[in-house]
Amino acid sequence: MNNIRVRIAPSPTGIPHIGNTRTALFNFLFARHNGGKFILRIEDTDRQRVVEGAKEAIREILNWLGLIPDETYIQSERLNLYKKASQVLLKHNFAREDEGAIRFIVPKDIQSLDWTDAVGNKKISFKTEEIEDFVILKSDGFPTYHLASVVDDHEMSITHVIRGDEWISSTPKHLLLYKAFGWEHPVFAHLPVVLGPDKTKLSKRNGAKSVLDFRKEGYLKEALINFMALLGWNPGGDKEIMDIPEIISIFDLS
Repeated sequence: MNNIRVRIAPSPTGIPHIGNTRTALFNFLFARHNGGKFILRIEDTDRQRVVEGAKEAIREILNWLGLIPDETYIQSERLNLYKKASQVLLKHNFAREDEGAIRFIVPKDIQSLDWTDAVGNKKISFKTEEIEDFVILKSDGFPTYHLASVVDDHEMSITHVIRGDEWISSTPKHLLLYKAFGWEHPVFAHLPVVLGPDKTKLSKRNGAKSVLDFRKEGYLKEALINFMALLGWNPGGDKEIMDIPEIISIFDLS
């Protein structure tokens, strides 16, 4: 648990709702509990979906809650890094050009991809035959999430990737990329998603509100942090009101 480095990696495709912000909080709590670094990485490579003002809103939410990042990066400023990485994969026959894009070739000699998730200490396994060759660099020169995420996590020495359950299905592709590059992969921790009133994943479509909405309604940041910390995590016992230093002192992924 030395030199812990975690990241929150929002896409500026809208204002983050309470579920996204809870993921940021859990990363922050884990970093501070272990004396590590909490990193903000704006994943703005999907240029057509970028929403004006979203980057500023992401920073405003984190700053107001006191979840201050130790380092900040913006993916659109790192395009050369992803292009070089894709060329390495091409050179070693892990990828092929496809109508201006670059597609990763899923190797036939790996039958399954497995990892032990830090949430619940459960083993998760995917059959490689179920994974299709996937695009890593688009024809516009921007990377897909899969390539940019893996390259950045390696370059930033991320030790633990703490994100929502919805990313479990992407993890096998990331493991393939780590293998192809010859890099050690980080610990993966997939959090239970926050559900809306209709029992589906919380989203703008089912009335999800952002922290900024709650602030407008007069909620205190301490109350929101307390509320979010108990969405999917519990320290044991029946205590429901804790301040931030106390939550940091007892937060544990297990």
